[in-house]
Amino acid sequence: MLHELYQYAIDHELAAQPGFKPKKVKAYVSISLDGEFLAVVPRDKDAPDVYAPDIGSAANGTRYCNFLIEKAKIPLKIIEDESKDKSIPIKHDFFLSMLEDGGEYESKFLVLAQALRDDGTRSQIVDELIRQKLKPADSIGFRVDGVPLETSEAFLLWWGNYRSRFAPETSGEQVPCLITGELTAPLATVPKVSGLFAVGGHSSGDAFLCFDKDAFQSYGLKKSANASVSEEAMTAVNAALTELIRKADTLGGAKMVHWYSCDVSEDPLDDLFDGFGDAEETDAPAKNGENKALTQARSLIAALSRGETPILPDARYYILPLSGAGGRMMVRGWYEGRFETLCRNIALWFSDLRLVSRNGKGLTKPPKLSAVCVRLLKPGGDGKKVWERVDEELKSLSSRLLDAILTGAPLPDEAAVRTLRYLRSASVNQDDKDEKKLKLENETIAFQILKAWLLRRQRAKGETEQMGESKSAAQSSPAYICGAMLAVYGEIQKKSSPDVNISVVERYFGAASTTPAFVLGRLAQLSVHHLRKLDQLSPGLAVKYRKELEGLAQRMGDQDIPTTLSVEQQAQFALGYYQQRAALYQGGRNQEEEKEDGDQ
Repeated sequence: MLHELYQYAIDHELAAQPGFKPKKVKAYVSISLDGEFLAVVPRDKDAPDVYAPDIGSAANGTRYCNFLIEKAKIPLKIIEDESKDKSIPIKHDFFLSMLEDGGEYESKFLVLAQALRDDGTRSQIVDELIRQKLKPADSIGFRVDGVPLETSEAFLLWWGNYRSRFAPETSGEQVPCLITGELTAPLATVPKVSGLFAVGGHSSGDAFLCFDKDAFQSYGLKKSANASVSEEAMTAVNAALTELIRKADTLGGAKMVHWYSCDVSEDPLDDLFDGFGDAEETDAPAKNGENKALTQARSLIAALSRGETPILPDARYYILPLSGAGGRMMVRGWYEGRFETLCRNIALWFSDLRLVSRNGKGLTKPPKLSAVCVRLLKPGGDGKKVWERVDEELKSLSSRLLDAILTGAPLPDEAAVRTLRYLRSASVNQDDKDEKKLKLENETIAFQILKAWLLRRQRAKGETEQMGESKSAAQSSPAYICGAMLAVYGEIQKKSSPDVNISVVERYFGAASTTPAFVLGRLAQLSVHHLRKLDQLSPGLAVKYRKELEGLAQRMGDQDIPTTLSVEQQAQFALGYYQQRAALYQGGRNQEEEKEDGDQ
């Protein structure tokens, strides 16, 4: 793991020399060679980090600060609260002392020091920062004569010696570096990396290697003796972590850090973690703008089915979920393997999610993984804290779900249980008309999850009859047929009594999906009444629905309607309902289109 991170830093030229760290700069303060303030130049929000001198944890105290790139309030001596900002004047003076100390090597440092000692110049800069709505806590840099000071090479020799008083402690003993294998005086403690605050990390950063507790020590070894790393190698690893954490998506309370052993033209993990379109758009059938992940998935699956081997980069993938706890990084998992295997398994995931659109026309787009996780939450809850709920409720499930996707294994049963619970809640009518109601008829993602869960389960058991994307006469499961019957009963009521307040689906889906024998008989009796009304309103539709029910009864044959359903059967019931409803909806659309063509 450490070696792969080190190699990433080398390959991407991120291995800064010790004493430097990548930093985000909100704006540059431009000073002329005469020490006059010229302008505040803001940087783009997505501008890359800059490598600047860093003294590590010493800057978190009350006496010292970092050099050249710092929070605006320190070099500009901005005091907002006398009681809270007591250390600002001390740090300001230290900032100026560093400029003057290094001025012997880089004359522009002296120009900046002179400008910052002038109260009038500092006041001008502060006024311009306020005008541009920059905050005292925003990090700024300085340009003298148009040159960012951290890009100068003249001060490097001085800085290497100056920072020695703040350099991390080493054991002094020469031992092999765990990362490079070279003999080195290992760090006693490693510098921290920022970026994990949103997933439990500390505001001052988190250390990747820690040895300060007995639980992190072995065989009586102390601190660095447990994992000896050189300062140069760890600087490179931290640079790689900083870059990768910045780009990583969050899932289940962890940053999904990932990279490859070489460059790849398309990153399938971006499609998996980011997806395309919002959750609300997932129900729409894929058209010309179909996302590249699904296109790649279909091409790959088609090639594999023909016995072909797609040409893919000879690379390896690495996935490192990270979170923070008490100033330490928590490694929540480690996945590595061939890039081809990763593409194959992600393609399989998207393929397993494919399902007929709820209007029966085309196929749905695969939902992004974040939308899947949202659907797995318990019904209800605070809609404004959905991501906090995902992190809290699905911390274990999300990692197991990711593991199943990356390895092509069956999905956790908990995913099916949670999804079925959601569908039952979506079918319950709510009396409060002002409250937004969950609409079972508008739901698609839940059925996609059930289809993927059921299909992988059937595939693992070697079953020949597997769940498809749309309605199939080959599905002989009594539970599937019962779900299809409910869809027909629902459409019969909808067409015969369009103004009904509570549909039979809303009223009976939950009970029918668990104990169909106790519900479908009642629905069959109600359908007799509804079909009589439909005979008067639309005789053709009445005939169509009677034929649908007769066909389902023939498929049921001598099989009894189940009294209770297992989780697997409940999934079959739900998909039978969904696919039958989609087929009925599409059939109705076709009849309307034919009628319109005839009228013309």
